[in-house]
Amino acid sequence: MRAMNVNEMLPLRGVQQLRFNPNLLTVPNRKVRVAVFGSFYGGYHVLRELLEPPLAERMTVVGVATDDLTQPFVHADVRLWKYPHTRAEELLVPKLAGAHDLPVYSGRVKTPEFERMFVEEWKPDLCLMATFGQMIPRHIFEVPRLGFYNFHHSDVNWPSYPGPDPIGTMLRDGKTHVVITMHEVTALLDGGAAVGRSHKVPLPPDANAVKVHRITWPQMGSFIRRQVGAILDARLDAPDDECDFLHETVVAYRIGSHREDSIAIVA
Repeated sequence: MRAMNVNEMLPLRGVQQLRFNPNLLTVPNRKVRVAVFGSFYGGYHVLRELLEPPLAERMTVVGVATDDLTQPFVHADVRLWKYPHTRAEELLVPKLAGAHDLPVYSGRVKTPEFERMFVEEWKPDLCLMATFGQMIPRHIFEVPRLGFYNFHHSDVNWPSYPGPDPIGTMLRDGKTHVVITMHEVTALLDGGAAVGRSHKVPLPPDANAVKVHRITWPQMGSFIRRQVGAILDARLDAPDDECDFLHETVVAYRIGSHREDSIAIVA
């Protein structure tokens, strides 16, 4: 008997028909290329998750940009670096990247040198940022086809507490809990659309930004894996002009939408 083509299937009475996306029938062989922008515990934990299964089975880290505290353009004097910390904590990201033979960049990102390397050598499909002291210019954050995202400590409402020391401001406002929000990077500082939010973490009474980063980030492994995995599941198989096809697909019933469950803000 001849196998029936999808397009030849008879319609079912009273049931809306599926609109199949042919891209779902082919699984790409190439791993997703991802670049990390980060330092301290945020950059370290994001990078570590990308270098270990299950994410490492689906993506390749192609470059790491990190803070050099000796340079004025990272604004260390107004960020978490102004609080007591160790030299070892400053080197968490470059040491981890070096252990995996990854290219590390610690200069300005608003330079022709970095743009050339970013576009021609790193060629990222996706960029993830956590604790990075430079604004990302539009001609950089618009390059990766799967998006450019930042992890930012905030209140449960979004946008909230943008800027270099959100935890310090939250403490002055009397906040008792903090979350980490994953949001799109745009020209507006810490103001892009939120795509995910971690569980609440209590703020200790003697907290400062460094102490809170030491507490929160070791708890974020599952959050990072869930959010990054959801981006891959929802957008990897679609070409650039069809990345939102899941929003338009008509189905008779739905057991569960991975994109809606995982990309949507999680309480």
